[in-house]
Amino acid sequence: MQTFLCFLRLIVEMSKKQMYFKTTILKLIFISCMSLVINACRHNEQTNTTAKVNEEKITATIQELSQAIEKNPDDAELYYQRGTRYFDEKLLDRALADMDDAIKYAPEYPLYHFQKARIQYAMNRTLDAEKAYQQAIRLKPDFEDAKMKLAELYYVVKEHPKSIALLNDIIATNKKNTQAYFVRGMNQKEMGDSIRAIASFQKVLELNAKDYDALMQLGILLTARGHSAAKEYLTSAIKLQPRSKEAYFARAYYFQQKGKLQEALLDYKRVIELDEKNADAYYNVGMINFDAGKYKEALHAFTICIQMNQDMTDAYYMRGLTHEKLGNKQDAVLNYQVIVKSGVDYPDAQRALIRLGYR
Repeated sequence: MQTFLCFLRLIVEMSKKQMYFKTTILKLIFISCMSLVINACRHNEQTNTTAKVNEEKITATIQELSQAIEKNPDDAELYYQRGTRYFDEKLLDRALADMDDAIKYAPEYPLYHFQKARIQYAMNRTLDAEKAYQQAIRLKPDFEDAKMKLAELYYVVKEHPKSIALLNDIIATNKKNTQAYFVRGMNQKEMGDSIRAIASFQKVLELNAKDYDALMQLGILLTARGHSAAKEYLTSAIKLQPRSKEAYFARAYYFQQKGKLQEALLDYKRVIELDEKNADAYYNVGMINFDAGKYKEALHAFTICIQMNQDMTDAYYMRGLTHEKLGNKQDAVLNYQVIVKSGVDYPDAQRALIRLGYR
């Protein structure tokens, strides 16, 4: 709204100095500005009102549940409902206390243990969450959601064999669970088993050809293996999410690995358009130009890269090399010295200083 008021004041000043403006035009501008101001105010009021109404609903629901609990203090379901509401509001300590009470009054309900595990996981208490998920599964052996969440927990804490075992159990009874195939693929990827990972991600696409994450993983894995099919997967991912800087970056890197440098530069340019502070994109642009002997362009890219990320040691080293190519010995030395002074173990920078007579 402040912008519109400033604009309005500007119009008034102009009308004083430039009498050739027609009165009718000034009135129209004034009316338009006031209309914009009023609409902006209404929008802000509506946004604030909506947020206030939602907050009031949440508070009212919790108050109602609290009043119901006072009347029925041994009703497990009431504690579960209020705990779930607290969890949604990220009031985790209160949520956990309520879920413990729900379990105290109804320990045989697997859903209560499942929800307790979710809360504990959100609190970064992974060992406690693991036990709660396991209890939910013991009470309900076919509790697929609990198995899925526990498998994801095992993936995060890098217990990959345990995660895969659970996922295989899920897939045995539900062969259409795309998330199970995907997480299995991520486990296999982390374990270095790229062939099995590729098969798992391809299974996801058999069930859902528009799964962006599976397309991305296949593109990345196949790029690493030098397979030309990577391009098609990454292009499909871009079509699904045209503003995905990750997808453009992955395809740019594929082109770079294949020596298709113009295509790579175009995709890196798109990454930078989407994320002007993407240091990795600038660094790779610098590498492409350096390898092509375009040292001024490379120097420009490495310099921006360092501006975006001053801890990027490789960029200092490559800027040093580029200065050497351009005959800027002193500037090269300054870049190598930044690396050495940082304490990072970087033998190439030390050797460069020796080569230039500064060690």
